[in-house]
Amino acid sequence: MKLLMVSDIHGDFKSLEKVLKNESFDRLIILGDLFSYGKIILDLNNNEIIKLLKKYKDKLILIRGNCDYFIDYEKIGLYANDIITIRANNHDITLTHGNRYYRGFMPDFHGDIFASGHTHIPSIIKERDMIYINPGSIGLPRSGSQKSYLVFDDNYIEIKTGNPFRYTKKEEKI
Repeated sequence: MKLLMVSDIHGDFKSLEKVLKNESFDRLIILGDLFSYGKIILDLNNNEIIKLLKKYKDKLILIRGNCDYFIDYEKIGLYANDIITIRANNHDITLTHGNRYYRGFMPDFHGDIFASGHTHIPSIIKERDMIYINPGSIGLPRSGSQKSYLVFDDNYIEIKTGNPFRYTKKEEKI
């Protein structure tokens, strides 16, 4: 199963659209912060993001980010989790935004792969029996990183960076 993970969009419709057009996937996972800081302003970009995600509603797992807490997702026809663990590619994958739980401060139950966003910095870290992944940000990359997202297929995890997301920054075989 091919998972596409995107985080910290912060209203950047064009980057989200580009990623979704260029990748095939079985599940789309958004790890929070669709819009900017605490409220949904129904401008053109935000309306377009909502319409685009509704097209993938059957494939979508949406996680609520720290900038999303005041958004009534059901009112706009979507559903968001705070934290969820799914089974895919022979792994239990815990999905959260990263503002509440993160590497070093984990929930009592978590999978063998822990996926979070929030930092806007892409990473794949393998420690003992855990893999920590962060797709970075397609909207507002930080600390010198570029716009990025993550692909998790049956036997690899890959961070794609650059504009227009043409090359791999880091790949981890699992």
